[in-house]
Amino acid sequence: MEDSPETVVLDGTPSSESSESQGFNPYAGAGAYQQPMMVQQSNDNATFSMWLGISSWILWFLGFIVGCTVCLTPLTSIAGIVLGHMGFKASEEMNLGRNEAIAGLVMNYLSFLLLVGAVVFGAAILGAIGLSLS
Repeated sequence: MEDSPETVVLDGTPSSESSESQGFNPYAGAGAYQQPMMVQQSNDNATFSMWLGISSWILWFLGFIVGCTVCLTPLTSIAGIVLGHMGFKASEEMNLGRNEAIAGLVMNYLSFLLLVGAVVFGAAILGAIGLSLS
């Protein structure tokens, strides 16, 4: 008569009844299972656009006090507008960061319109001064 093979049940705990030598196995035991890494999605372009909008308005207010930071507002406004549009497009795909993109676009467009208005007003003032001198 043939002997049937012994059935071994592996439940994850080492058996003291086993006669086999159990060496150190780094892949076995309680620490073997690791949770899979969850990567949280973020819409960085929308976030950067919002922060550039905030910084451009801070530069406007500091420009009235200090006077030299207004020259940085075109850079922050244009970069914020570009990143805001990229973030808004990504928000439609990811369904994430839509409000930040809209806030960044609004702040940066208003800052850019204020800049254009200041340039037009300054050109009008210089033109009026030029006409009165001639």
